[in-house]
Amino acid sequence: MDYSTLRKTYTSELTNFYQGGAFPKNVSADLRYGLDCQRKRVAKFGLTMQKKFEKDGAENEKSFEHIQYPYTYTLTKNNCDYETDFYKDGTRVGRSDITEETLYTGILEKQTQGQEQYTCKNCGHTNFLSNFASGCPMCGTTYEMPQIYPCITGYYTRPTVISKKLYKGMMKGGFWYFGLLGAFFGLLAGLSIADEQGLAGAQAVAMVIFATVIFGGGLLLFGFVFFHLMLGPVLAAKKVTQVSKEAQDSQAAAETKARMEADLKKYDEAFSYEYFEEKVLSLLRGIVFSDDRDKLTIYDNPDPLRYMDNIVDVEYRGTLEYVGSSVVDNVLRVSAKAYVTCAYYESATGKVEFSKHVFHMILAKKVKKEDYGFTIHAVNCKKCAGSFDAIHVSTCPYCGSEYSLIEDNWVVNQITCVETTPMYTM
Repeated sequence: MDYSTLRKTYTSELTNFYQGGAFPKNVSADLRYGLDCQRKRVAKFGLTMQKKFEKDGAENEKSFEHIQYPYTYTLTKNNCDYETDFYKDGTRVGRSDITEETLYTGILEKQTQGQEQYTCKNCGHTNFLSNFASGCPMCGTTYEMPQIYPCITGYYTRPTVISKKLYKGMMKGGFWYFGLLGAFFGLLAGLSIADEQGLAGAQAVAMVIFATVIFGGGLLLFGFVFFHLMLGPVLAAKKVTQVSKEAQDSQAAAETKARMEADLKKYDEAFSYEYFEEKVLSLLRGIVFSDDRDKLTIYDNPDPLRYMDNIVDVEYRGTLEYVGSSVVDNVLRVSAKAYVTCAYYESATGKVEFSKHVFHMILAKKVKKEDYGFTIHAVNCKKCAGSFDAIHVSTCPYCGSEYSLIEDNWVVNQITCVETTPMYTM
Protein backbone atom coordinates (compact mmCIF):
# COMPACT_ATOMS: atom_id res chain seq x y z
CA MET A 1 0.00 0.00 0.00
CA ASP A 2 1.22 3.51 -0.83
CA TYR A 3 1.29 5.60 2.35
CA SER A 4 2.75 8.72 0.70
CA THR A 5 -0.37 10.85 1.20
CA LEU A 6 -0.77 9.79 4.83
CA ARG A 7 2.88 10.52 5.63
CA LYS A 8 2.84 13.88 3.83
CA THR A 9 -0.33 14.89 5.65
CA TYR A 10 1.15 13.79 8.96
CA THR A 11 4.43 15.72 8.61
CA SER A 12 2.49 18.80 7.51
CA GLU A 13 0.11 18.48 10.47
CA LEU A 14 3.03 17.79 12.83
CA THR A 15 4.78 20.96 11.68
CA ASN A 16 1.53 22.88 12.27
CA PHE A 17 1.12 21.22 15.69
CA TYR A 18 4.55 22.37 16.84
CA GLN A 19 3.66 25.88 15.74
CA GLY A 20 0.68 25.86 18.12
CA GLY A 21 -1.88 24.21 15.84
CA ALA A 22 -4.21 21.24 16.25
CA PHE A 23 -3.13 17.66 16.90
CA PRO A 24 -2.35 15.55 13.82
CA LYS A 25 -5.45 13.53 12.92
CA ASN A 26 -4.20 10.10 11.89
CA VAL A 27 -1.99 9.33 14.88
CA SER A 28 -2.24 6.52 17.40
CA ALA A 29 -3.63 7.28 20.85
CA ASP A 30 -0.22 6.62 22.40
CA LEU A 31 1.54 9.05 20.07
CA ARG A 32 -1.13 11.68 20.65
CA TYR A 33 -0.62 11.35 24.41
CA GLY A 34 3.14 11.80 24.02
CA LEU A 35 2.67 14.90 21.86
CA ASP A 36 0.22 16.36 24.37
CA CYS A 37 2.60 15.81 27.30
CA GLN A 38 5.48 17.38 25.41
CA ARG A 39 3.39 20.42 24.44
CA LYS A 40 2.47 20.95 28.10
CA ARG A 41 6.10 20.59 29.19
CA VAL A 42 7.28 23.16 26.65
CA ALA A 43 4.48 25.57 27.62
CA LYS A 44 5.35 25.12 31.31
CA PHE A 45 8.60 27.01 30.73
CA GLY A 46 6.97 29.69 28.59
CA LEU A 47 8.58 28.28 25.46
CA THR A 48 7.32 27.63 21.99
CA MET A 49 8.87 24.90 19.86
CA GLN A 50 8.88 24.65 16.10
CA LYS A 51 9.80 21.58 14.10
CA LYS A 52 10.07 21.80 10.35
CA PHE A 53 10.11 18.90 7.90
CA GLU A 54 10.92 19.82 4.32
CA LYS A 55 11.10 17.01 1.78
CA ASP A 56 14.49 16.53 0.16
CA GLY A 57 15.09 13.52 -2.05
CA ALA A 58 13.46 10.09 -2.33
CA GLU A 59 9.80 9.90 -1.34
CA ASN A 60 8.37 7.37 1.08
CA GLU A 61 10.70 4.43 0.57
CA LYS A 62 9.59 1.34 2.49
CA SER A 63 12.43 0.13 4.72
CA PHE A 64 10.62 -2.53 6.75
CA GLU A 65 7.30 -4.35 6.86
CA HIS A 66 6.02 -6.75 9.48
CA ILE A 67 2.69 -8.60 9.20
CA GLN A 68 0.92 -10.00 12.21
CA TYR A 69 -2.64 -10.58 11.06
CA PRO A 70 -4.80 -8.59 11.04
CA TYR A 71 -2.12 -5.87 11.49
CA THR A 72 0.62 -4.69 9.18
CA TYR A 73 3.37 -2.48 10.57
CA THR A 74 5.31 -0.53 7.95
CA LEU A 75 8.36 1.65 8.50
CA THR A 76 8.84 4.19 5.72
CA LYS A 77 11.70 6.61 5.18
CA ASN A 78 12.54 9.64 3.09
CA ASN A 79 15.10 12.41 3.19
CA CYS A 80 14.13 15.79 4.58
CA ASP A 81 15.56 19.05 5.89
CA TYR A 82 14.75 18.84 9.58
CA GLU A 83 15.07 21.65 12.08
CA THR A 84 13.98 22.31 15.66
CA ASP A 85 13.83 25.82 17.14
CA PHE A 86 12.90 27.00 20.63
CA TYR A 87 11.59 30.50 21.34
CA LYS A 88 10.85 32.45 24.49
CA ASP A 89 9.12 35.85 24.32
CA GLY A 90 9.78 35.95 20.59
CA THR A 91 13.54 35.36 20.92
CA ARG A 92 15.15 32.16 19.77
CA VAL A 93 16.80 30.45 22.74
CA GLY A 94 17.73 27.12 21.19
CA ARG A 95 18.28 25.45 17.84
CA SER A 96 19.30 21.92 16.97
CA ASP A 97 22.29 21.52 14.68
CA ILE A 98 20.44 18.94 12.60
CA THR A 99 20.15 19.73 8.89
CA GLU A 100 19.57 16.91 6.42
CA GLU A 101 17.94 13.89 7.98
CA THR A 102 16.37 10.58 7.06
CA LEU A 103 12.84 10.64 8.47
CA TYR A 104 11.43 7.27 9.55
CA THR A 105 7.66 6.99 10.04
CA GLY A 106 5.86 4.00 11.54
CA ILE A 107 2.43 3.22 10.08
CA LEU A 108 0.02 0.61 11.42
CA GLU A 109 -2.75 -0.79 9.23
CA LYS A 110 -5.49 -3.25 10.14
CA GLN A 111 -7.06 -5.59 7.63
CA THR A 112 -10.85 -5.65 7.85
CA GLN A 113 -13.67 -6.79 5.61
CA GLY A 114 -14.83 -3.21 5.37
CA GLN A 115 -14.91 -0.07 7.46
CA GLU A 116 -15.53 -0.89 11.10
CA GLN A 117 -18.68 0.51 12.66
CA TYR A 118 -19.14 1.98 16.09
CA THR A 119 -22.21 2.75 18.22
CA CYS A 120 -22.34 5.79 20.50
CA LYS A 121 -22.83 4.71 24.12
CA ASN A 122 -24.80 7.89 24.82
CA CYS A 123 -27.35 8.28 22.01
CA GLY A 124 -27.06 4.95 20.19
CA HIS A 125 -26.02 6.49 16.86
CA THR A 126 -24.18 3.97 14.66
CA ASN A 127 -21.73 5.02 11.96
CA PHE A 128 -18.31 4.23 10.58
CA LEU A 129 -15.64 4.33 13.29
CA SER A 130 -13.63 7.00 11.46
CA ASN A 131 -16.58 9.42 11.83
CA PHE A 132 -16.24 9.29 15.63
CA ALA A 133 -12.66 10.61 15.71
CA SER A 134 -13.76 13.97 17.16
CA GLY A 135 -16.78 12.63 19.04
CA CYS A 136 -20.23 11.36 18.12
CA PRO A 137 -21.43 13.19 14.98
CA MET A 138 -24.98 13.24 16.41
CA CYS A 139 -24.64 14.18 20.10
CA GLY A 140 -20.98 15.25 20.34
CA THR A 141 -20.11 12.79 23.14
CA THR A 142 -16.40 11.96 23.33
CA TYR A 143 -14.94 8.86 25.00
CA GLU A 144 -12.11 6.37 24.72
CA MET A 145 -12.42 4.57 21.39
CA PRO A 146 -10.71 1.79 19.51
CA GLN A 147 -7.84 2.78 17.24
CA ILE A 148 -8.55 4.20 13.79
CA TYR A 149 -6.51 2.65 10.93
CA PRO A 150 -4.23 3.32 9.21
CA CYS A 151 -2.47 5.46 11.79
CA ILE A 152 0.96 6.91 12.47
CA THR A 153 2.45 5.18 15.50
CA GLY A 154 5.72 7.09 15.75
CA TYR A 155 8.57 8.82 13.98
CA TYR A 156 12.27 9.52 14.38
CA THR A 157 15.16 10.82 12.30
CA ARG A 158 18.74 9.79 11.60
CA PRO A 159 21.43 12.18 10.31
CA THR A 160 22.77 11.87 6.76
CA VAL A 161 26.52 11.50 6.34
CA ILE A 162 27.01 14.57 4.11
CA SER A 163 24.75 17.61 4.04
CA LYS A 164 24.00 18.69 0.48
CA LYS A 165 22.69 22.00 1.76
CA LEU A 166 26.00 22.75 3.50
CA TYR A 167 27.96 21.61 0.46
CA LYS A 168 25.99 23.81 -1.94
CA GLY A 169 26.16 26.74 0.42
CA MET A 170 29.93 26.54 0.70
CA MET A 171 30.26 26.11 -3.07
CA LYS A 172 28.20 29.26 -3.61
CA GLY A 173 30.18 31.17 -0.99
CA GLY A 174 33.44 29.96 -2.50
CA PHE A 175 32.42 31.14 -5.97
CA TRP A 176 31.64 34.60 -4.62
CA TYR A 177 34.91 34.70 -2.68
CA PHE A 178 37.18 33.60 -5.52
CA GLY A 179 35.24 35.60 -8.11
CA LEU A 180 35.50 38.88 -6.18
CA LEU A 181 39.12 38.18 -5.22
CA GLY A 182 39.98 37.46 -8.86
CA ALA A 183 38.19 40.59 -10.04
CA PHE A 184 40.07 42.69 -7.46
CA PHE A 185 43.50 41.36 -8.51
CA GLY A 186 42.49 41.64 -12.17
CA LEU A 187 41.57 45.29 -11.64
CA LEU A 188 44.93 46.00 -10.01
CA ALA A 189 46.79 44.11 -12.74
CA GLY A 190 44.88 45.88 -15.51
CA LEU A 191 45.61 49.32 -14.04
CA SER A 192 49.27 48.40 -13.59
CA ILE A 193 49.65 47.13 -17.18
CA ALA A 194 47.81 50.15 -18.61
CA ASP A 195 50.08 52.49 -16.67
CA GLU A 196 53.23 50.60 -17.64
CA GLN A 197 52.35 50.61 -21.35
CA GLY A 198 51.10 54.18 -21.31
CA LEU A 199 47.58 53.25 -22.31
CA ALA A 200 44.82 55.79 -21.85
CA GLY A 201 41.12 56.18 -22.47
CA ALA A 202 39.33 53.27 -24.12
CA GLN A 203 42.51 51.20 -24.39
CA ALA A 204 43.13 51.48 -20.66
CA VAL A 205 39.53 50.53 -19.89
CA ALA A 206 39.75 47.55 -22.27
CA MET A 207 42.95 46.36 -20.62
CA VAL A 208 41.40 46.62 -17.15
CA ILE A 209 38.30 44.66 -18.26
CA PHE A 210 40.46 42.04 -19.99
CA ALA A 211 42.67 41.53 -16.94
CA THR A 212 39.66 41.44 -14.61
CA VAL A 213 37.96 38.76 -16.72
CA ILE A 214 41.16 36.69 -16.99
CA PHE A 215 42.02 36.87 -13.30
CA GLY A 216 38.42 36.55 -12.15
CA GLY A 217 37.71 33.62 -14.48
CA GLY A 218 40.97 31.94 -13.55
CA LEU A 219 40.30 32.10 -9.86
CA LEU A 220 36.69 30.95 -10.39
CA LEU A 221 38.02 27.91 -12.26
CA PHE A 222 40.47 27.29 -9.44
CA GLY A 223 37.66 27.72 -6.92
CA PHE A 224 35.48 25.20 -8.75
CA VAL A 225 38.28 22.62 -8.86
CA PHE A 226 39.20 23.29 -5.21
CA PHE A 227 35.69 23.12 -3.83
CA HIS A 228 34.49 20.30 -6.07
CA LEU A 229 37.52 18.04 -5.68
CA MET A 230 38.76 19.07 -2.25
CA LEU A 231 35.80 20.37 -0.23
CA GLY A 232 33.64 17.30 -0.71
CA PRO A 233 36.15 14.87 0.83
CA VAL A 234 37.02 17.38 3.57
CA LEU A 235 33.34 17.83 4.51
CA ALA A 236 32.81 14.10 4.34
CA ALA A 237 35.75 13.47 6.65
CA LYS A 238 34.50 16.13 9.05
CA LYS A 239 30.97 14.72 9.01
CA VAL A 240 32.20 11.17 9.46
CA THR A 241 34.23 12.32 12.46
CA GLN A 242 31.20 14.14 13.85
CA VAL A 243 28.93 11.12 13.60
CA SER A 244 31.54 8.48 14.41
CA LYS A 245 29.94 7.89 17.80
CA GLU A 246 26.52 7.56 16.16
CA ALA A 247 28.03 5.13 13.66
CA GLN A 248 29.45 3.05 16.49
CA ASP A 249 26.09 3.14 18.24
CA SER A 250 24.27 2.10 15.07
CA GLN A 251 26.74 -0.73 14.52
CA ALA A 252 26.19 -1.91 18.08
CA ALA A 253 22.43 -1.91 17.51
CA ALA A 254 22.77 -3.74 14.20
CA GLU A 255 24.91 -6.39 15.83
CA THR A 256 22.43 -6.93 18.64
CA LYS A 257 19.22 -6.87 16.60
CA ALA A 258 19.67 -10.47 15.48
CA ARG A 259 20.49 -11.56 19.04
CA MET A 260 17.43 -9.78 20.44
CA GLU A 261 15.08 -11.33 17.90
CA ALA A 262 16.64 -14.76 18.40
CA ASP A 263 16.13 -14.50 22.17
CA LEU A 264 12.66 -12.99 22.22
CA LYS A 265 11.16 -15.05 19.43
CA LYS A 266 11.39 -17.95 21.87
CA TYR A 267 8.46 -16.31 23.69
CA ASP A 268 6.74 -14.58 20.74
CA GLU A 269 7.55 -16.04 17.33
CA ALA A 270 6.30 -12.86 15.63
CA PHE A 271 8.53 -10.54 17.69
CA SER A 272 9.76 -7.51 15.72
CA TYR A 273 12.82 -5.48 16.74
CA GLU A 274 11.54 -2.43 14.84
CA TYR A 275 8.13 -2.46 16.51
CA PHE A 276 9.68 -3.03 19.94
CA GLU A 277 12.09 -0.15 19.23
CA GLU A 278 9.17 2.20 18.61
CA LYS A 279 7.39 0.94 21.74
CA VAL A 280 10.46 1.70 23.87
CA LEU A 281 10.67 5.23 22.46
CA SER A 282 6.97 5.80 23.17
CA LEU A 283 7.37 4.66 26.78
CA LEU A 284 10.52 6.73 27.24
CA ARG A 285 8.88 9.91 25.97
CA GLY A 286 5.76 9.24 28.04
CA ILE A 287 7.90 8.99 31.19
CA VAL A 288 10.18 11.93 30.37
CA PHE A 289 7.37 14.39 29.69
CA SER A 290 5.13 13.30 32.57
CA ASP A 291 4.74 15.60 35.58
CA ASP A 292 3.27 12.83 37.75
CA ARG A 293 5.52 9.81 37.25
CA ASP A 294 4.47 8.40 40.62
CA LYS A 295 0.98 7.84 39.14
CA LEU A 296 2.05 6.40 35.79
CA THR A 297 1.11 2.79 35.19
CA ILE A 298 3.80 2.50 32.49
CA TYR A 299 6.53 3.23 35.06
CA ASP A 300 6.87 0.89 38.03
CA ASN A 301 9.66 2.37 40.17
CA PRO A 302 9.77 4.80 43.14
CA ASP A 303 12.61 6.89 41.63
CA PRO A 304 10.95 10.23 40.63
CA LEU A 305 13.59 10.90 37.92
CA ARG A 306 13.62 14.63 38.70
CA TYR A 307 16.52 15.26 36.34
CA MET A 308 14.00 14.76 33.52
CA ASP A 309 11.75 17.59 34.69
CA ASN A 310 13.28 20.26 32.45
CA ILE A 311 13.68 18.13 29.32
CA VAL A 312 11.68 19.71 26.50
CA ASP A 313 12.58 17.42 23.60
CA VAL A 314 13.85 13.89 23.04
CA GLU A 315 15.36 12.93 19.68
CA TYR A 316 16.19 9.31 18.97
CA ARG A 317 19.70 8.74 17.60
CA GLY A 318 18.69 5.57 15.81
CA THR A 319 20.09 3.04 18.24
CA LEU A 320 18.43 0.62 20.66
CA GLU A 321 21.08 -1.71 22.02
CA TYR A 322 19.98 -5.08 23.39
CA VAL A 323 21.64 -6.03 26.67
CA GLY A 324 19.80 -9.19 27.68
CA SER A 325 16.55 -10.78 28.84
CA SER A 326 15.14 -13.21 31.38
CA VAL A 327 11.83 -14.83 32.36
CA VAL A 328 10.67 -15.24 35.96
CA ASP A 329 7.12 -16.30 36.90
CA ASN A 330 6.02 -15.94 33.26
CA VAL A 331 7.14 -12.29 33.20
CA LEU A 332 9.61 -11.42 30.44
CA ARG A 333 12.16 -8.72 31.32
CA VAL A 334 14.25 -7.07 28.63
CA SER A 335 17.29 -4.90 29.28
CA ALA A 336 18.13 -2.37 26.56
CA LYS A 337 19.95 0.93 26.05
CA ALA A 338 18.29 3.77 24.15
CA TYR A 339 20.61 6.36 22.58
CA VAL A 340 18.93 9.78 22.39
CA THR A 341 19.59 13.51 22.32
CA CYS A 342 17.74 15.57 24.93
CA ALA A 343 17.04 19.29 24.92
CA TYR A 344 17.03 20.88 28.40
CA TYR A 345 15.67 24.25 29.34
CA GLU A 346 18.05 25.96 31.78
CA SER A 347 16.14 28.62 33.73
CA ALA A 348 19.40 30.15 35.01
CA THR A 349 20.55 31.06 31.50
CA GLY A 350 17.18 31.15 29.74
CA LYS A 351 18.66 28.92 27.05
CA VAL A 352 17.95 25.46 25.70
CA GLU A 353 20.96 23.16 25.94
CA PHE A 354 21.47 19.83 24.21
CA SER A 355 23.06 16.63 25.52
CA LYS A 356 23.46 13.10 24.22
CA HIS A 357 22.14 10.50 26.65
CA VAL A 358 22.17 6.74 26.94
CA PHE A 359 19.19 5.49 28.95
CA HIS A 360 19.46 1.96 30.29
CA MET A 361 15.92 0.60 30.56
CA ILE A 362 14.49 -2.61 31.95
CA LEU A 363 11.06 -3.43 30.54
CA ALA A 364 8.66 -6.16 31.62
CA LYS A 365 5.57 -7.83 30.15
CA LYS A 366 3.76 -11.12 30.62
CA VAL A 367 4.91 -13.74 28.14
CA LYS A 368 2.34 -13.60 25.36
CA LYS A 369 1.92 -12.66 21.73
CA GLU A 370 2.24 -8.92 21.09
CA ASP A 371 -1.10 -7.25 20.32
CA TYR A 372 -0.29 -4.56 17.76
CA GLY A 373 -3.71 -3.01 18.18
CA PHE A 374 -3.37 -2.53 21.94
CA THR A 375 -3.41 1.01 23.31
CA ILE A 376 -3.12 1.86 26.97
CA HIS A 377 -5.59 4.70 26.40
CA ALA A 378 -8.48 2.35 25.59
CA VAL A 379 -7.99 -0.88 27.54
CA ASN A 380 -10.78 -3.35 28.20
CA CYS A 381 -11.53 -4.61 31.70
CA LYS A 382 -11.00 -8.38 31.92
CA LYS A 383 -14.19 -8.70 33.99
CA CYS A 384 -16.80 -6.29 32.61
CA ALA A 385 -15.20 -5.37 29.24
CA GLY A 386 -15.53 -1.66 30.02
CA SER A 387 -13.13 0.58 28.09
CA PHE A 388 -11.01 3.16 29.92
CA ASP A 389 -7.72 5.06 29.78
CA ALA A 390 -5.25 3.13 31.96
CA ILE A 391 -2.27 5.51 31.79
CA HIS A 392 -2.95 6.59 35.41
CA VAL A 393 -5.60 4.05 36.40
CA SER A 394 -5.10 0.50 37.72
CA THR A 395 -8.73 -0.11 38.75
CA CYS A 396 -11.68 -0.42 36.39
CA PRO A 397 -13.89 2.66 36.91
CA TYR A 398 -17.01 0.61 36.09
CA CYS A 399 -16.74 -2.55 38.21
CA GLY A 400 -13.77 -1.81 40.48
CA SER A 401 -11.70 -4.78 39.31
CA GLU A 402 -7.93 -4.46 39.49
CA TYR A 403 -6.22 -4.04 36.15
CA SER A 404 -2.56 -4.93 35.67
CA LEU A 405 -1.00 -3.26 32.64
CA ILE A 406 1.84 -5.77 32.55
CA GLU A 407 -0.70 -8.34 31.29
CA ASP A 408 -1.05 -6.51 27.96
CA ASN A 409 1.75 -4.00 27.59
CA TRP A 410 5.41 -3.33 28.31
CA VAL A 411 6.04 -1.58 31.62
CA VAL A 412 9.31 0.13 32.54
CA ASN A 413 10.68 -1.32 35.78
CA GLN A 414 13.84 0.77 35.78
CA ILE A 415 15.40 3.60 33.81
CA THR A 416 18.90 4.94 34.44
CA CYS A 417 20.93 7.55 32.57
CA VAL A 418 24.29 5.77 32.20
CA GLU A 419 26.02 8.25 29.87
CA THR A 420 25.74 11.99 29.21
CA THR A 421 27.69 13.99 26.62
CA PRO A 422 27.07 17.78 26.47
CA MET A 423 26.72 19.01 22.91
CA TYR A 424 26.11 22.71 22.47
CA THR A 425 24.00 25.67 23.52
CA MET A 426 22.33 28.43 21.51
